[in-house]
Amino acid sequence: MSGPAPARTPAADRSPAWPWLLVLVLAVAAGVLLAWRPWAASGGPRPDVTPAAATSSPSPAAEPSPPGGTTAPGAFDGATAAALFLTDAELAEAVPMADGMSLTDVDGAQWGLPVLSTVDPPSCTPAVTIVDEEPAAYLRRFASDDTVTVVQSVAVLPDAATAQEAFDALVETLGSCGTYQQSSPGTDGGAWTAGPPTTERGAVSTVVRRLTLTAEGASSPEVEVTALAGNALVTTSASGVDPGTDPADPTALAGVARSSAERALAGLG
Repeated sequence: MSGPAPARTPAADRSPAWPWLLVLVLAVAAGVLLAWRPWAASGGPRPDVTPAAATSSPSPAAEPSPPGGTTAPGAFDGATAAALFLTDAELAEAVPMADGMSLTDVDGAQWGLPVLSTVDPPSCTPAVTIVDEEPAAYLRRFASDDTVTVVQSVAVLPDAATAQEAFDALVETLGSCGTYQQSSPGTDGGAWTAGPPTTERGAVSTVVRRLTLTAEGASSPEVEVTALAGNALVTTSASGVDPGTDPADPTALAGVARSSAERALAGLG
């Protein structure tokens, strides 16, 4: 563990919505709101508060992504994609508030929207799912305390050309989705307001943006970057609980996303 522990917000200063907002941020940043329910592992009751916003056509159920899948030779697969996750040092550089933290695997990570969960407008669905179709492999890790949550997801596609097409489609989607919502039946809604994305093309291309998630009367600032690394899309989301403080610098986060992906690509040989 390196560096001082991040300052913690006094409990008295937190909104009553804070505990559920943190769970909400964790799920949202994972890119599949409600697909992973962290309370389920302990056998506890499902919280009454979960985010999301409706459209007329339900989304298909999310299924666990296969550990391997079919990918081109010399490309990432379910076994090698873990190299794309941030190291502890990279995490601290990308999100200084997360200094001293480590990303932890999310068991049974799922891609896609949960049953009957929808995004409004539907054209903004890739802003949540990142890709339009289930990837050949899907992995997710997270780190969280009471000041910041960092979630990384890796979507492995069959080949680099497919990944490039998916990245280009995502850039177009983010450019046209300044506001959108996600909902599931019987839950209150969560809504995002996003700033314009910044795209940098290169050996590893990135698209980064600032967002604000509003739910249960509380707001959470977010910074999210997606990097195109060969045949994989790597999305890193940093979410805070202080509406007045960005959880990460977008330029720094994008820079680390590129260098981390370059490291992993070099390791493919």
